[in-house]
Amino acid sequence: MPTKELTEQAEWLAALGEPTRLSLLCVLATGQMTVTQLASAIQVEIVNVSHHLGLLKAVGLVTSERDGRHMLYSLSGAKATAVALELAHASGVKVSIPLV
Repeated sequence: MPTKELTEQAEWLAALGEPTRLSLLCVLATGQMTVTQLASAIQVEIVNVSHHLGLLKAVGLVTSERDGRHMLYSLSGAKATAVALELAHASGVKVSIPLV
């Protein structure tokens, strides 16, 4: 496997390995949200949420779209079931996170 692909997979997996980012992903499993809504949902400062969303967006776990003055964030390459959030990298790597 080429080094570039392994590096991308490692960065994608590393982005999942932080509690705040995991919380954001689980909350986004319920649908699109603004930074303010996400910060309120996980009780973290807006600036910290913005930072983590930037990292998640950089590795392709989150996308954003402008809605007037606000940015709406949503999951990318993910499927939420009643009990788990299933995330998939473009290379085929998959991760399942329990939703409790």
